[in-house]
Amino acid sequence: MSELNDRQRKYLLAALEVDQHNERWHKLAFQRGDFDESRRPASDWRAMPFGVLHGMGGPVPTMLRTECGGADEGSGATWAALARRGLLHVQDRATYRHPDQPLPHITLTPAGRKYARELKGETPTTRPKGGLSRATWKALAAGYQAGEQGLWDERGGSWYGGVSWDVWLMLLRFRGSRPRWFEETSRWLTEEERQTSFSLSGRVHGVKITDDGRYKYEQVWAVNHQLHPDIDAPQPSEVTDHA
Repeated sequence: MSELNDRQRKYLLAALEVDQHNERWHKLAFQRGDFDESRRPASDWRAMPFGVLHGMGGPVPTMLRTECGGADEGSGATWAALARRGLLHVQDRATYRHPDQPLPHITLTPAGRKYARELKGETPTTRPKGGLSRATWKALAAGYQAGEQGLWDERGGSWYGGVSWDVWLMLLRFRGSRPRWFEETSRWLTEEERQTSFSLSGRVHGVKITDDGRYKYEQVWAVNHQLHPDIDAPQPSEVTDHA
């Protein structure tokens, strides 16, 4: 890949800054009570609008436009040049919570995010064998501790065990060549739970760890406990046999 010019570097680094801000904002959505945001897929919340939104208070530049230091007639060409290098995608689409105001949206590719971090001087780390992402390990630990009781979602938002729905969706639906670590389950709400639940059906949904999931937790506990020591993940009392 040819080197980026100063303007392209500035735009790419600005995109990384907003992308990481959006990631932090999304992860805390459930704690804020913003259930709509908590259930947005990554393909949606990672897309960053670039331009100006118009509301009651007048025109307001988007965060990405502000981070780029504004915009001019060459902005589109700069984004296009970065897209040709495979660092990002550009798509005209409706803006979240402003559906009547379509704007160009910028989404970093994994290669673009990696390259931008290198430009910032961040050193990529190699995950050790058996190491899981923070979110996956948090889900596995929560499921292991819940055991047969499972993890339930009495209030809504699908944050079973404090883990976002995006992560659960991946663990429940995407298998690849590995065994399934979790399964979906449901039960009727108790009369007490009905008083505070948002469920209209009278049922509450949950997830439960499988035998394969318990075995995985026990096998990789040591390495992931070192990787993510702040996550509540008790040491297994014993490692079960697994066929």
